[in-house]
Amino acid sequence: MTKIDQKDKRILFELDRNCRRSVNELASITRLNRDVVRYRIAQLEKKGVITGYITLIDFTKLGYQLVRLYIKLQNTTAEIEEDMLDYLMDQDSVIIAYHTDGHYELAIGLLVKDLRAYQKTYEAFLGQYREYVIDKHFSVFSDFIQYFHNYLVDVKLHDQTALSTGSHEIFDYDDTDIRILKEISTEARISLVEFSKRLDTPINTIKYRLKRLEKSKVIVAYRAIINFHELGLEYYKVDLLLEDPSIIPALDRFIVEHPHILYRDVTIGGSDFEFDCELESQSAFYALIEEIRALFPKKVRSFFYYKAIKIYKYSYFPNIILKEIKRDKKRD
Repeated sequence: MTKIDQKDKRILFELDRNCRRSVNELASITRLNRDVVRYRIAQLEKKGVITGYITLIDFTKLGYQLVRLYIKLQNTTAEIEEDMLDYLMDQDSVIIAYHTDGHYELAIGLLVKDLRAYQKTYEAFLGQYREYVIDKHFSVFSDFIQYFHNYLVDVKLHDQTALSTGSHEIFDYDDTDIRILKEISTEARISLVEFSKRLDTPINTIKYRLKRLEKSKVIVAYRAIINFHELGLEYYKVDLLLEDPSIIPALDRFIVEHPHILYRDVTIGGSDFEFDCELESQSAFYALIEEIRALFPKKVRSFFYYKAIKIYKYSYFPNIILKEIKRDKKRD
């Protein structure tokens, strides 16, 4: 765990809101000397509090949908599970793969053009490992809403803005757009000069394309990857089963106001209400659940949660997009 002060937290918060801001801009917003800002960012990176800078891309605007697959296993060994995960990580449509400690041992995210593509991938997986699968559950994301790390700042700076993906309005993209998205997906603070060199494309073209992608909400945000473990926090994924679904708008307002709740998953086939949070401890988690129960008495039927034990794959720009573009080109 790394100890950070209020100045570090403010810098982290502003990088979380928009990590493409320059050091000069960050210095102006935080009212710190730019050399101090530059040094503190370097220290946060060195200590592993910041592990990268990513671009949040709405892949539904490129014609894809995210499918979540939970798998419960039986009669496996550590070697068999590793083999399964190696298999899954080799699949171009799999963008997320990790072990969990809940009812299901594996949580998989797949990016597909349609559900037939998902089914094809899943059946191929079963063809290899059916004897080890005792249960499974899949759902389709209709929206994925992200909130800023508001626990980093005091209430006066609390920012309730949500970053939503899942519009399903297809963006008319070309090769240049895809090259730009791929390059910036895991290097959101890349300079325009470096960008231009890597793509052998004029800076003005890069600037114009980025603005177009931002305006069309293909690019939703530029964010720092903050290592919650280094801040002494634990990550919880929570699913609520509701007695009365009419409380969902009020639950929405509650999670927007709660500084430690960072995501809401809106799914078809999932739980009634799903959210993710970063909290100090298991007791803090149960305190949050009791707070929800107290606010909505007899409205929450039950809940379950899990924590990621180990993340094996998290792709911010999956290979399937590049491969399918190349394949479509050959057809043309």
